Amino acid sequence: MKYGPHVLAPTGSDLARFGKLGTVLASFHSDIGFLTIHGRARFPGLFVWTREGKRLAVKVAQGCLLLQAGKQFEWLTGGQVLAGFHEVVVSEQTIQVIDEASKVGRSLWRVSSTMFTHIASDRILQPLKPFATPETMKKYPPIKAGAQVLAELAAVNLGKTLDADGEPIVAAM
Repeated sequence: MKYGPHVLAPTGSDLARFGKLGTVLASFHSDIGFLTIHGRARFPGLFVWTREGKRLAVKVAQGCLLLQAGKQFEWLTGGQVLAGFHEVVVSEQTIQVIDEASKVGRSLWRVSSTMFTHIASDRILQPLKPFATPETMKKYPPIKAGAQVLAELAAVNLGKTLDADGEPIVAAM
């Protein structure tokens, strides 16, 4: 993780405007980096999925953090640890906290401070020795961490087109 392109990304949602039950504040996804570190938000609404596909509401205890594996963590473990899927949705619990905050004149902004950690872009990702088998090496072949991030972004139409080696294709000018 040394020299990795880490990102602290606070996000805010105005629940006075977007506080209707079922409103999606962050759609279902997993993250592309190494670890996602979720701080405690003032309003509930973060949901995670278990390996078995069960959706669970998250409650981060005071003074604690929630760490979630990203795609780079999945890569290093050969899929033994999968990237965690999550979403943020206005739930019945969110509505209850909105009502309580409204009564005492507290801000209705849901703010979450999330830290996205990454392996340094020039480092090679591949399953570590305890997880390196012919099957995992085929599914998670060696790739530079930066190329893996670009490939993940390209897969959801947010990044550059990559060549067969995972390098960005740059158009001639």
